[in-house]
Amino acid sequence: MKIRNHIGNNFLIDLERDSVLLDAISNGVTITDQNSSIIYTNAAFTKITGYSKEEAKGQNPGILHSGRHNEKFFKSMWKKILTQGHWEGEIWNRRKSGEIYPEFLTISKIQPANSTHIFYIGVFSDISFLKKDLKKNLHLAFYDPLTHLPNRNLYLNRISHLVENKRKPEIPLAVFYMDLDKFKQVNDTYGHCVGDKLLAIAGKRLASTVRKGDTIARAGGDEFTAILTNVDNKISATQFAQRILETIEKPFLIDEYTIHISISIGISFYPGDADSIEDLLTNADKAMYKAKKSGTKIAYSK
Repeated sequence: MKIRNHIGNNFLIDLERDSVLLDAISNGVTITDQNSSIIYTNAAFTKITGYSKEEAKGQNPGILHSGRHNEKFFKSMWKKILTQGHWEGEIWNRRKSGEIYPEFLTISKIQPANSTHIFYIGVFSDISFLKKDLKKNLHLAFYDPLTHLPNRNLYLNRISHLVENKRKPEIPLAVFYMDLDKFKQVNDTYGHCVGDKLLAIAGKRLASTVRKGDTIARAGGDEFTAILTNVDNKISATQFAQRILETIEKPFLIDEYTIHISISIGISFYPGDADSIEDLLTNADKAMYKAKKSGTKIAYSK
């Protein structure tokens, strides 16, 4: 098919001549006429969307719409195309299979010289892999790969939000700093693979003890932390701590081994025990070592 048959010899693109070149590129290409009817797609368009050239021809590009973008989004897009001659950005579209995927799209308005005809060329690439990598990297940045609990970075971010967000009133909270007792002996006796499995199970058990909205995180090694909101006294904090002790002291059945461990817990309160995040965490850490040294399992910073 020759576009020049529609608009005259002044338009230089001859798709019969250039289709081999367009089919060789990895980006999808769509050409529509001024009535938004598809007149050409390349091989990459078919590979990405699932629609063959024959299925796409004569259709409106709306067949690809995912439903994620509202009318305002498309009005803004077309305003820029019509006034500036092009638009580019990220958009979510739908494949023939129904799968929604992200793509980076550039749409250009073309009006050949000495012609009243207008055409729109869309060039796009599937960026699903970028989204997957971004999601994976974000997970690695904020979650512990072994237990899948928030890591220290996310833990500090959450506690900073609770303590330092001046737009909200101060929320009373308790910070727990926890350390598995004699975990080194588990590694020495059963090996690090068993030790890692124990940590993963311990993480799940700890997460099961707190309410929705509270945070259990792995600080590193065999140390865990918790943020419990609206807990500002020793009675309620002790109830949570006792629940944690009971959960962790249940036998761990790993491979052919039955392993018994316990946990030491240090607790500090905000704003009662500290005015800053640094002091709050330090106090909870010191209290944990006091609990471990004394054998009481639970200790308070004050």
